[in-house]
Amino acid sequence: MADVRAYWLGYLFVTFAVGVACLGVAVFLAFRKRKPVSRAFLAFYAALSLMVTASLLLAYADSAPGELLASARPFLQYLESIVGLYGIMLTFPLFTHRVFGVANPFREKVLVVIVLATLGLQHVTEYALASTPWDQRGDRFEDGVLLVLMVYSFWIAYSRRGSADAERPLASRVFALLVFGIPGMLYDLFFSESSGLFLYPLWYCVTSVVVTWTLVQSESKSEAPSPKVSDQWGLSQRELEIANGVARGLSNKEIAAALHISPNTVKTHLRSIFEKASVRSRFELISQMSGFLSGNHPTHPKE
Repeated sequence: MADVRAYWLGYLFVTFAVGVACLGVAVFLAFRKRKPVSRAFLAFYAALSLMVTASLLLAYADSAPGELLASARPFLQYLESIVGLYGIMLTFPLFTHRVFGVANPFREKVLVVIVLATLGLQHVTEYALASTPWDQRGDRFEDGVLLVLMVYSFWIAYSRRGSADAERPLASRVFALLVFGIPGMLYDLFFSESSGLFLYPLWYCVTSVVVTWTLVQSESKSEAPSPKVSDQWGLSQRELEIANGVARGLSNKEIAAALHISPNTVKTHLRSIFEKASVRSRFELISQMSGFLSGNHPTHPKE
């Protein structure tokens, strides 16, 4: 019993430490930078953190019975199975919409209706129909809705992973996390009780570090250049739009698709931008534009 208790306590400590650190960064990005994708991530990450922490505390309570943990069990169960779980059902698809550039009011209203209807049905089967076969059916339906929403998010990620509207490189990393996360979720839902091993804390830690670090990199490298860029370099509006695409990490084909022009036209404009900015590569161009954003003005173009 002591070994099991130490196992869950260690799992809880590492997960909580990673979660608190990344949650602090997520709050800063959401309220300081005010980007929709950062705010959507904060909402999802807060719900995920609640569910994971409550679940680990419940697992630890099972291995270390005590009056304090026993009295807190109903509250922890509510945090895990209602606040955390339904928060994830709602916020993860919303986060995916913003990562892959498919957010629209109708799609998100439908999502809200599905989650609220599932929550209402769960309360009916959990309380009004307790100790009946409908109680277990309600739990299975809840798991099914969660799985459907995760598969829906995966479908968006798969079908839109090369879109010019997607947030790069966040989109490719979220797609990779889904590829590994969905099988882990299936394991936790259907096989973890017999083995006693849960994978969701590991996925939580990896997701925390990968997404938070990617958002930090995105904020420092992918912001739109200041209007001073076009003023000093003499860029046209089209050239400024292409420079923005380069700053976001888009390829020539992706920039062309976003602006509805040919890749050859993008190449022509890029040559002109390089000449005006006195740079030789995309990396140098991004570095020069970052200088404007940080207040360290880049060098003047060559006469």
